[in-house]
Amino acid sequence: MQKKTPPQRTLFKGGTVLSLDVSIGDFTIADVLVEGSRITAVGPNLSADDARVIDATGNIVMPGFVNPHQHAWLGLLRGLLPNVETLDEYFNAIPFAIGRYYRPQDMHLATLLTSLSCLDAGITTILDAAHNSLTPEHTDAALEALDRAGLRAIHMVGKPAGMTVKHWPGEIQRLKRSEDALANVGLFALIPDANHWAVAREFGCRILTEFGGWDGGPSPLPDLHARGMLRSDNIFNHCCRLSGDDWRILADAGVNVTVNPRSDSLFGLETDGFPYQTALDYGLRPALGIDIDTSQGGDMFGEMHVAFAQQRTFAQRRRAAGDKSAPAPIHVQAILEAATIDGARVMGLESNVGSLTPGKQADLIMIRTNGIAMFPSHNAVGNVVHMANRSDVRTVMVAGWLRKHEGQLVDVDVESVRRAAEASREYLFDAAGYQPDAFEDAFPHLQPAVLTA
Repeated sequence: MQKKTPPQRTLFKGGTVLSLDVSIGDFTIADVLVEGSRITAVGPNLSADDARVIDATGNIVMPGFVNPHQHAWLGLLRGLLPNVETLDEYFNAIPFAIGRYYRPQDMHLATLLTSLSCLDAGITTILDAAHNSLTPEHTDAALEALDRAGLRAIHMVGKPAGMTVKHWPGEIQRLKRSEDALANVGLFALIPDANHWAVAREFGCRILTEFGGWDGGPSPLPDLHARGMLRSDNIFNHCCRLSGDDWRILADAGVNVTVNPRSDSLFGLETDGFPYQTALDYGLRPALGIDIDTSQGGDMFGEMHVAFAQQRTFAQRRRAAGDKSAPAPIHVQAILEAATIDGARVMGLESNVGSLTPGKQADLIMIRTNGIAMFPSHNAVGNVVHMANRSDVRTVMVAGWLRKHEGQLVDVDVESVRRAAEASREYLFDAAGYQPDAFEDAFPHLQPAVLTA
């Protein structure tokens, strides 16, 4: 559990500063001053005689990455399905089988692993899409893990996929915390449901909905929009295979959009486009989410790589075919914004995080540029988007507290967490009847668990 008051003053001295704030600008060499939990100054030659000084020479200082979509409860099952091809395969193996056997302690460990991994990779804020809240105790365990890690978060409480549980969605009332809490809650509804959304709005909570093409019938968006149910507190994730009318409704209603370039490709959710670019075409500012790490690494670097490559693929293909309306090839600045300030806006946190702006929360990171894969360093934004990885993240600060420093997580007994996670994973595999195989090409079919809640 984090302490109440962070150290009084910290000065990041002499780094290349990417502020992500156009009114502040960027600096080849500058300083960032933190007092308590907030940024107080950004610029060259700052002085603070009584401050703790962190030498940022040879580093890029920037806001922490904001990850507006990840299922933290999957932390115990990383890399389990590297070759999964469809969403049905994923649901049959994980939510409907192994996930049903989660105990509160498994929820805690999985969420803790994901949180620590995020911090290690420079992610300071996460939207935790928790569609495995089997009991209130599971939700409490996940929130305790977020508190323990010291990660800024919105824990989106969701009922387990395919189940009806008595505590959801009403337990939002019990769980809602004060506005200044580092970890707070929202509501996760897998499909659009105005009645469930009303519960969240009663308590001022953000609403997450997984949203894709409606092959089996008409889109629900026109009716929801006509009833005034689509608002700026809605976050729609994926947004694959939508019609032009759907996109216009989302834009008109001010709905927030997140896309997951890697998992959208993995599951074949998008068949004729790239939702990130389509959102831009309709005047939206999409943010990048990591989604799942059961098939791919849980860091924002990988997501930025794929987002850039996919946009270039679709845009350049249209240009090569002579399409005069083809979008311009993406530049790295837009990708970095999608991984920082755009994610903060989607989560409703843009007044607090996402840029190095005096008055905002001191959520920032340092990325080294003198490593063997980065040196000699030339383009700072390009280095972050294209060249860096989690090992280059040297320092991570959240709300004025160092969570990672000199390349190591602070106050974390990694070996103890690893041992507990291994025991938890062994229990889950045994309960689900799964025999691990380090070389399997396809994950075996597991019997869906039959549980009542």
